[in-house]
Amino acid sequence: MSKCLAARILTTALAMTMCGAPCWGAAAWLAEDGGSTMGMAGAGRAALSLDAAALAANPAALGELPASTVTAMVMPVDLEFEFRGSDATPAQATNHEGVTFVPGIHAVRRDDRLSYGLGVYSYLGLSFDAGNDWSGRRIIEHAGLGTLNIAPALSYEVSERLALGASVAAQLARPEARLAVASDAMFYGPPSGMPDGQLRLSGDSWAAGGQLGLLYRATDAVQIGLAWQAPVDHSVPLDLQGHGLHPVLSAMLPADGAAKLEFELPQQLLLGVSRQAPDGTVLAAGLWWQDWSSFGDMNLRLAGQATPMFPGGLRDAWGASVGVRRPLSEKWQVAAGLAYDSNPAPDAGVPAYFPAAEQWRLAAGAQRTINEQLRLRLETSVALQGDAKVVQATYPLPLPGIAPLAGTYTDTRVYMVAVAADFTL
Repeated sequence: MSKCLAARILTTALAMTMCGAPCWGAAAWLAEDGGSTMGMAGAGRAALSLDAAALAANPAALGELPASTVTAMVMPVDLEFEFRGSDATPAQATNHEGVTFVPGIHAVRRDDRLSYGLGVYSYLGLSFDAGNDWSGRRIIEHAGLGTLNIAPALSYEVSERLALGASVAAQLARPEARLAVASDAMFYGPPSGMPDGQLRLSGDSWAAGGQLGLLYRATDAVQIGLAWQAPVDHSVPLDLQGHGLHPVLSAMLPADGAAKLEFELPQQLLLGVSRQAPDGTVLAAGLWWQDWSSFGDMNLRLAGQATPMFPGGLRDAWGASVGVRRPLSEKWQVAAGLAYDSNPAPDAGVPAYFPAAEQWRLAAGAQRTINEQLRLRLETSVALQGDAKVVQATYPLPLPGIAPLAGTYTDTRVYMVAVAADFTL
């Protein structure tokens, strides 16, 4: 492939990624980055160098790529759930958001012992829309947190066995929410009997993040990788927009930026081990730990007061995965994997705007080599989430007419399909 054509591919894919919505993924932490390990349920992500998307898991893996490579992908994501209220607070809701699309682009340049690359991707996102016709609409109708990373990375081959890597990321975080607001409170005065209005909150924040990683070749067939994802602190000025609110309440809305959402995206430790058999079959396993307890300290700051978004906090989570990738011929490879993520929710339950629970993920993938410069891949992952217990008796915003809510998110499934291309330069 000519360098001119490769540059055009990279420029076009980068523009698509930047213009697309920052990841509104269905699961909070996205191990599904469109790389070859997605079809292995993320198994061995920290230890494998199958394509340029390895940059997102472990920057040290860049030096193991056989050549300079560009990986571009787009991933449709569909979240399905059902909310069932308790006997005391009956309510029902499903996700109305439909399919969203998550793009990503990674490029790596090999240069002897030093390799460098650039990734534009997301590794964390959560979004859903329960609609405006359920009894919990005054707590939440729509909630989302999207992220976008622009991350240059370096990898240095210290020896034939050991490589070290690092990346520094500029991260965009974009929270947003929509909820119904009672406009018929008696103390508002006339006009009386108004229907519910709507309040929308949104904002953007840029902050610095990064990764450190190492890759060790224990034998010619076995690799071990370890990567650390740094925490990222955000303070997001929020814009509040009201629609159909009572005039008294509308006049009380704070100015744009007066309310702030303060949170820390969790750090992660990722361990991977892979073994390649003589016939090219790759067996891999992974372990990870994520610091969700720090994310559980999120606060909404308004009028000088900080209100916790998670009164009961969150717990740190861990996960494990196993996977295999096997060549069927010179042109075809297939993959499969299984992963587990523990529950970050406390025993007391979570707010309605964070429907998280333990997950099992089933994955599969197929790869077709077109020629020496181009490979096409289809990777799919299905996340099956356990029941998420909701108990909400307090609310971050001091609004009238909000009733307590208790219930369960059940039958939660996340469907992800990545269509990807790897270009060898």
